Amino acid sequence: MREQNARSLNRYVYLLGFLLGSVLIPRPIQRFVTVGVGDIFYLLMGRTRVAVKRNLEVIGRGRFTPQEISRLARRTFRNYGQYLLDYMVINRITSLNKGEVIEAEEGTDYMAQALRGGRGAICITPHLGNWEMGGLLLAFRGGTLNVLSLDEPDARTKDFRGRFRHSKGIRELYIKGGAEDPFSTIELVKALRNNEIVAMLGDRENSPSTIDVDFFGRRTPFPMGVGMLAMISGAPVLPVFVVMEKNRKYRGIIEKPIYFDGSRRGEREEVIREGMEGIARVFEEYIRRYPDQWYNFYPYWG
Repeated sequence: MREQNARSLNRYVYLLGFLLGSVLIPRPIQRFVTVGVGDIFYLLMGRTRVAVKRNLEVIGRGRFTPQEISRLARRTFRNYGQYLLDYMVINRITSLNKGEVIEAEEGTDYMAQALRGGRGAICITPHLGNWEMGGLLLAFRGGTLNVLSLDEPDARTKDFRGRFRHSKGIRELYIKGGAEDPFSTIELVKALRNNEIVAMLGDRENSPSTIDVDFFGRRTPFPMGVGMLAMISGAPVLPVFVVMEKNRKYRGIIEKPIYFDGSRRGEREEVIREGMEGIARVFEEYIRRYPDQWYNFYPYWG
């Protein structure tokens, strides 16, 4: 995969604009605004539009006609606008009013079971749906949540995002893109040994430590840090998703855990490959269901 340029859609001025929109526009009519705004970006951002279509072609594996690909690509821009609007109101969502935006939560027993094991839990998700809302739902569960993020080069954007997470008691740990950070690993292991939750995104190549897995029929490098962390800590890996349904509300889903057997240290590469391929299969399943909510606005496969 090439270095992604998706952050062009996360510029500080855009975030301010969506913050204003989230305050001034009632959510029931936001869908009409996101259609118009999404279509404008779809038309103006030619290279990004082409990249999204190319990604959809791979996801569809021949199932989508050119017309369907164009329709899904346009909806991807529209849905991303709704994601940003909803992101701006996270600090106003509580466990009491979450029903206004959350339709249902599934698989919560998997999280409870993981934490009963006493080794914490590692949650991993792709850039699908509203992953920031997923952090909020995990925080509502009462556990201590640590979010691992790629460092944001723009200080204003980093501070902007940080204030939203901190308002809900979510801890942040940033890593530098393209470099291993041993201090981050130590902090993550410490959190898991305290039976805390560590959440991270896992569908982009942002580390020199990667492993090629089959992803939609393409050999794709996935960051293998989650596997190494799971082997060191003994924590289960839970794929999690927060996807928007047709009624514009979100469904939070925790899938069954994937284990990386730390006792097989002599077979580390095989253990990590098996686990990462398992993660990729679950990612595929949900991306295939919600292709217009997979927000990778660059040529994912180059």
